[in-house]
Amino acid sequence: MTVLKKNWFRKEAPKSNPTGDLFRDLKGEITVIRKQGEPPAKDAGSFSRYVCDLCSTPHAVSELRQCVLCGRWGCENCWKEEFYTCKSCAGIIKIHSLHRKE
Repeated sequence: MTVLKKNWFRKEAPKSNPTGDLFRDLKGEITVIRKQGEPPAKDAGSFSRYVCDLCSTPHAVSELRQCVLCGRWGCENCWKEEFYTCKSCAGIIKIHSLHRKE
């Protein structure tokens, strides 16, 4: 048996970095509500408006943005430019970033 084969059996799983990768951690923690590119829900009261997934107010599709983490569609009031995510995911990012500073 060669040295390579002997070491293969004893190979340990790579140890995770205690600081980790923030994006990977967030993707694992945040539930995907809509797939990327999936359209927002239509407003039942009109034909040309769509509903914000966070505050449920009707808006034109051009006024909504899709969150890169959870896929929710958010209006201007429910959007955080700081992380380019919805307010829900931005809160989780803040918690993770505070936890990492400790």
